[in-house]
Amino acid sequence: MSDEVVLAEDNYLAAWRLLASAASSDGMVETDDLLFTCAPVPVPQFNRAFVRPHVDPADCVDAAKAFFGGRGTPFTLHFRAENRFEPDHALKSAGLVAAGSTPLMVASSAQVGGVGDVEIRQVDETSWAAHISTMADGFGMPLDLLKIVLPSALATSSAYAAFNAYLDGSVVSTSALVVSNGVAGVYNVATPEAYRGRGFGGATTRAAIAEGLRRGCAYTTLQASDMGYRLYADMGYRTVTRWCHYAST
Repeated sequence: MSDEVVLAEDNYLAAWRLLASAASSDGMVETDDLLFTCAPVPVPQFNRAFVRPHVDPADCVDAAKAFFGGRGTPFTLHFRAENRFEPDHALKSAGLVAAGSTPLMVASSAQVGGVGDVEIRQVDETSWAAHISTMADGFGMPLDLLKIVLPSALATSSAYAAFNAYLDGSVVSTSALVVSNGVAGVYNVATPEAYRGRGFGGATTRAAIAEGLRRGCAYTTLQASDMGYRLYADMGYRTVTRWCHYAST
């Protein structure tokens, strides 16, 4: 396993620890085998069980069902693709459904490039509502749900920085930064459909990377959607591993 995989994965898990802890006082629980991150919403993607690399995911299903069952939420089980176990049949037999995989990508922060002429501002308490509203629109998610998962306290957290791109005074794209061990993790890049294809998502991504570089981050990492993959690859990101996802039913 390369150092890049470890650093990128550590940032990914640090981000989920932060978000789960912000959403709920008992939203993050760790064991030797699993990291549980739980938000008080009935949406599988916000309730996650991350399997440690040395553990067979099939051996974790009962623990995940017990943990999230006690909280009344559906969940997703996540594990690194190069996990030496072959859990697909066992996970499906246990009632989970394959929910795809996500590339974990890395790049050199210094080589990504600048924001350009797009107006970007770091989000504070006064611009948080517009930030969340734009994200809800970009992701196609209910605004009330995102208000729970991403509480406004994050706007003043030293561990989290968020960014808005503006056009004629309106927010048209968002991003967020989580720093861990000299790595700038980029999250929550969302652009409403009306503003896509105009460089706003790339600009907010670069703004988060630039702030990470200012904080001493030589590397940057993110997880790409199918829609965003080509954009990030063109920016210099490359895939170092993938995370597999299985959802409860």
